[in-house]
Amino acid sequence: MTTSDGTRARFQRSTLLWGVVAVLAIAVAVVVILKAWPLLNPRVSERAPLRPECDLLSQACSVRFASGAEVGLDILPRGIPAVHPLELRVNLEGLPVPQQVEVDFAGVDMAMGFNRAALSYDAAADAWTGQGMLPVCVRDRMTWEARVLLRYPDRLLAAPFRFVSLRPGER
Repeated sequence: MTTSDGTRARFQRSTLLWGVVAVLAIAVAVVVILKAWPLLNPRVSERAPLRPECDLLSQACSVRFASGAEVGLDILPRGIPAVHPLELRVNLEGLPVPQQVEVDFAGVDMAMGFNRAALSYDAAADAWTGQGMLPVCVRDRMTWEARVLLRYPDRLLAAPFRFVSLRPGER
């Protein structure tokens, strides 16, 4: 075997090795996407109608499902500033106790990534409470949807609340 044959054999092994590594990396990426997809884009069984007249920036708001069950959301401090800890409170009326309650913040006309807060049940307040945060946004004015997600073993309910955040000093 000459030097060029040895070099060629090493090059072929190296190329084969990098090909296997690339195929494995693609396979791992596909598995991660398939496993994360339901978490990022949950299949909603029922969505309550939006109440655009309620101003979540200045008061607690509630929405009602077709069954008459009600979901209330309050976010403090008022004004809902970005990149600031937010106190979240969800009240439920006419619904069984869910396995999990989350508040998902999503940009209405701009993807803002995964911004979901899991809440804990506070028996003393008879409410689900927790903390969340709006991410920083490059826009002076941003429309958000705070979606309360109620997870049950056989279904997922969504209660939408919309608000507009302004950069400090903007009107």
